[in-house]
Amino acid sequence: MNRLQKGKDPECLFAQKIFEQGHYAGRTRPTDTRQGTYATAPSGVMLASVNTNDPKQMAAMLRRAISKWNGMTSEERMLPQDPGQLKTAVNRPENRYPEDGLVLRVFSRDLPRDDAPADWRKNAWNQDFAWFKKDEARAFLPERIAKGMKAEVPAPLVHRLARLNFVDNVRGQTSPFGEKDVQTAALFTEVLSLANGVANVRITGETRTERIGNWSIAGFKDMNAPSAQKSSINLKLFGTAKYKSAEGRFISFEMVALGTRIGATQYNGRQDDLGPAPIGYFITQTGATAADRVAPSNFWAYGW
Repeated sequence: MNRLQKGKDPECLFAQKIFEQGHYAGRTRPTDTRQGTYATAPSGVMLASVNTNDPKQMAAMLRRAISKWNGMTSEERMLPQDPGQLKTAVNRPENRYPEDGLVLRVFSRDLPRDDAPADWRKNAWNQDFAWFKKDEARAFLPERIAKGMKAEVPAPLVHRLARLNFVDNVRGQTSPFGEKDVQTAALFTEVLSLANGVANVRITGETRTERIGNWSIAGFKDMNAPSAQKSSINLKLFGTAKYKSAEGRFISFEMVALGTRIGATQYNGRQDDLGPAPIGYFITQTGATAADRVAPSNFWAYGW
């Protein structure tokens, strides 16, 4: 969303045209956010929009959109020119999808606890992606792949997971940790067996991130009155993987990260639930559908 709001390529400019017809049109205060769901014609004419997680409100928005669509002419619905002529100028992160690398989906959720809220928050969860190029994926393993061989995954790759993926986004949007916030980030692999060119790998590790400072934790309510805060994630990591040496790629990768979270950020919905409380992540290799190619939310921090 940040790219679409502020980018200058044809896709971003088209999105900005749409946003400025929606529910936050012209907004600069309290923030310039354009978060929400937008229904638009291919021409860029706004049909309807809303920012909600209420299914009834979402259904009502879609009914308004369909009604407006049905009242439009073909000329109103479509652009006068083929937008495909501009596709080479579009600079999407997905253009740098690591085809021959390791692509992981990262699910986050709260773990069961006695004082969990009784509403939707009890079962809330979120997801993101983590990308690794082919050489980065190979660096997860020992130089010589043989039974009993061990490796420590390079720190920059573990830090990337700790900073950008092991964040408290369960209930909403949150900012990544900074490099200076990483207190511990270690990931180890061991080849348990090697058969038919496939290495079975055990994964263990731990991460701890912590930031201390002044920021808001209640969305727009306290945005002009930041206060002293601390946010941390402390995790133990366990997993297994299979690596096919002849093809130089992982054919499966599964890992869990379990631990404790503390604190809140401005938009992650934790202002009344600062913890400490249990949190968990499930990390698994993606498939090959278009939905599996979505860029990591913090891709801007990859430096690719």
